[in-house]
Amino acid sequence: MIDKSFRIIGACILALFVVVGCGERQMQSPKLLLVSFDGFRYDYLSKTDTPNFDQLVETGVTSEGLIPIFPSKTFPNYYAIATGLYPENSGFIGNSMYDAEMDARFSMGDRDQVENPNWYGGEPIWNTVEKAGKKAGTMFWIGSEAPIQNMRPTHWKEYDDDMPDSARIDTVVKWMSYGNEKEVDLGTLYFSFSDSRGHRFGPDSPEVVEAIQQADDLIGYLAQKMKEAGLSENTNLMIVSDHGMAEVSQDRIVILDDMIDPDDVEMVEYSPSVMMNVVGENDEDVYQTLKENNEHYRVYKKEEIPDRYHLRNHPRVPELLMVAEIGYTITNREYFESRENYPSGGAHGFDNQAKEMHAIFVANGPAFKQNYTMPAFENVHLYSLMTHLLNIDPAQTDGDLDSVSVMLK
Repeated sequence: MIDKSFRIIGACILALFVVVGCGERQMQSPKLLLVSFDGFRYDYLSKTDTPNFDQLVETGVTSEGLIPIFPSKTFPNYYAIATGLYPENSGFIGNSMYDAEMDARFSMGDRDQVENPNWYGGEPIWNTVEKAGKKAGTMFWIGSEAPIQNMRPTHWKEYDDDMPDSARIDTVVKWMSYGNEKEVDLGTLYFSFSDSRGHRFGPDSPEVVEAIQQADDLIGYLAQKMKEAGLSENTNLMIVSDHGMAEVSQDRIVILDDMIDPDDVEMVEYSPSVMMNVVGENDEDVYQTLKENNEHYRVYKKEEIPDRYHLRNHPRVPELLMVAEIGYTITNREYFESRENYPSGGAHGFDNQAKEMHAIFVANGPAFKQNYTMPAFENVHLYSLMTHLLNIDPAQTDGDLDSVSVMLK
C-alpha cells in the first residue's frame, strides 16, 4: 500500500510532466508512459479528493470521457487502444471468442490462448515502436504477452495480479531510465483494483471511493519515482481506462429460458453483450422469439448489427447478438437462482454510447496543452496520438490524429 503522504505530494513533483522541471536530466527525445486503471469511469475524479490527479488536470489535458469500443469489455478495449482498430478489423470481438477456422476458444483465464498470437490482428503500439528502432516495455498490457507478428517488446511481464502496485511502477521506471541499450521509449502500466471494486460493490460505493484514492496515491508515487529517475522533463504521460461501470441488481434481469430453450443456443460471449450461435436449423425461430420479447435488450442477427458497433464484418462474430439495456443482466434461470445476491455491484459491456461506459483520460507533458478540457472521443484515436508523440510512423488504423490533435500544443 502506498503511503498516504503521496496524496499531498509537492507541486514541484507533480509538475514533472510540464516543461518546467525540477533539475532532472535532459532526455534526447520525449518518452511516453501509458497508464491504465481498469474500470475507472469518466466521472470518478469527482467522487473524492484527488490532489495528484487534480494537479495533472490543471497543468495538462482531460476529456469529458474516453469512449470505449463495443463491446465495452476489457480485452477488446485494451487491444483497441494498443492498435487503433475496431473489433471487426482486429478480430478481438470480446473477452470470450470462438474461431471456427482455428476451432479454438479464447477466454481471459486460458493462458495458452492469451499467449496465442493468432487471436491478435493489427499491429500493437509496442511493435510499431520496436520496428522504428526504439524500445518498448509493457507491464501487463493486453496482447503484450503474445508474440504478435513474431515480435515482443524489449521488456514485458506475464500477468501477475499479486505483483504489488508500487513494484509495477518501480519496474517500469527502471526500464525507462536504464541509461543503456535496454532503456525504453514507451512504457505501459496496468492496475486492476478499480475494476474489481466496481464489480463487487458498484460504482457508487464507498469501496470504489477508496479505490479512487488508492489510484491517486499511486499517481503521487509515480511522480516521485519519475522525478528521482530524471524522467520528468521529457516524458509525456497518458492516463486512461478501458471502460466505465454501471450499477446492476436482481430487479433488472432478463431470463433467457423464459423465452427460448437454452439447448437451442451455444453461448460465446456473456452478459450484458451476449453473443451466441443457434444449434440446429431453427435459427429463425430463435431470433424471432427473442425479437418478439424485445424488452430491456436489443437482439440482432449478425448482418443487422449496427454499423457504429464496428463489429459485424469479422468471421468470429456469432449469428446472434443481444445487448442489454443499461443496468440489466441477461442470464438463465439456473445460474440466477443458484447464486445468492446475483447480480449485484457493477458491470460493463453495455452499449458504448452509454455515458456510464465512458472511461477516464488525463494527459500531461511537454506535448500537451495546459488546463485544457476536450469533448469525449473514441479510444481508437489513441494509437495515432501515441505514434505522433513518439515521432514514429503509424501502421494502418481506424483512428486518426486529427480527431485528437486539438489537445496538443
